[in-house]
Amino acid sequence: MKKTFIVILLLQTIITCSFSQQLNFGNHHIISTGADGYGRARIVTVSNGDPLIVWRKDSSPKMLKATRWSGSSFVSSYDITTAGVNPNSWDGPEVAAKGDTVYIVFTSLATSQTAIMLIKSFDGGLNFSDTIRVSKNDPLHKYRMGNIAIDKSGNPVVSYMQYLLNWMEPKQMVNKSNDFGNSFVGAVEASHLSPGEPCDCCKSSLVIDNDNIYLLYRNDDNNVRNSFVAKSSNGGLIFDTYSDLDDFNWIISSCPSTTPKGVINNDSLTVVRKSGATGNNEVVISSIDKTSLSSSQCFNIDYPPPGTIQNYPEIDNQGDSLFVVWQDNRNGLSDCFIKYSFNGVNNLAYISSFTDTSVTGPKLNPHVAYSNNKLHLVYTDYSAYSIKYVKANLGNTTIVNENKNSQKKYFNFDLLGRKNHNSYYKIILQNK
Repeated sequence: MKKTFIVILLLQTIITCSFSQQLNFGNHHIISTGADGYGRARIVTVSNGDPLIVWRKDSSPKMLKATRWSGSSFVSSYDITTAGVNPNSWDGPEVAAKGDTVYIVFTSLATSQTAIMLIKSFDGGLNFSDTIRVSKNDPLHKYRMGNIAIDKSGNPVVSYMQYLLNWMEPKQMVNKSNDFGNSFVGAVEASHLSPGEPCDCCKSSLVIDNDNIYLLYRNDDNNVRNSFVAKSSNGGLIFDTYSDLDDFNWIISSCPSTTPKGVINNDSLTVVRKSGATGNNEVVISSIDKTSLSSSQCFNIDYPPPGTIQNYPEIDNQGDSLFVVWQDNRNGLSDCFIKYSFNGVNNLAYISSFTDTSVTGPKLNPHVAYSNNKLHLVYTDYSAYSIKYVKANLGNTTIVNENKNSQKKYFNFDLLGRKNHNSYYKIILQNK
């Protein structure tokens, strides 16, 4: 009879153990401060997984600067542009890397009209080339808000905004190189199919999947400022399909100055962006079919207290591991947050701040790079006039689950243990 009860209990409760990965954050490193500049840092990883950080120094002489992990620490910052190039504009620089190939684009005021320039490195960011002009030398137009991606052959693809000299007639342009950035074939307009015109101070971004080039940008159709995607299926020769990414219209009279960002995730694009369509300034995330450009889902990255302003989302992934960072002011001052999943976009969880809590003040402009099971993060610590870096390693936690069977089970037995099927009590066991 004792054995019978043991069997019953094992049938009713099953204990399972599973392992879940979490991020273990390390120490915060001051990358640059004061005279070395602290303008909008961007981070990538090179062939050995080491992080390379670039940023803008706005004091005279204006420069782009960089540092790279040496194996035990970050090297002293170094200039990657020369005097007179005059990198400018609050929205830059932008950087892309594949192995030890690194491309950086930025807006330059060295020309009579603002231009998009590029520098490149083939040794993981240790040395950079002279400046190469990407945008057309055209006295009738200005160019700003460059962004960069790398195609399957290692060539740079650059997006940027074109304007008339009075800043009217904005157009989203895409220009590619076939010789690793030595020259560019000439820009094509990528936003021509969408209604209205591109939102004039919202930068675009690029996602490349073999010969498919996706341009993510914000549109302005009589103050409806939704995020759009335009697609080229022939390596950027022409953009012949487009789609509105937003389920609800964001109607706003002024440019929100924010960029949609995306990554390839199996057969979809995963896109993050800011939207104010509900009356709240919130970051939303969508899955977009790579072929049809249809949206299969759209949801908020988080639900902070009412009145919170979320902005500047960034995203990176590798396989089913997905990381989204952004800034918001849920606690009164701007801070940088992360949400991540190791099982695809539908399982995003584990939201947390990742900034230095020893310094009080706003933290801004987060950026993220993921490689070799290590997460690299940078942000601006505004009150400390500095750029800070933090790394997170992946760790495992054990989750114990008790799975209970809720179905009723009926067992017949004799209280004295006799095998007499004509004399028994019915015991009903039910787990609630």
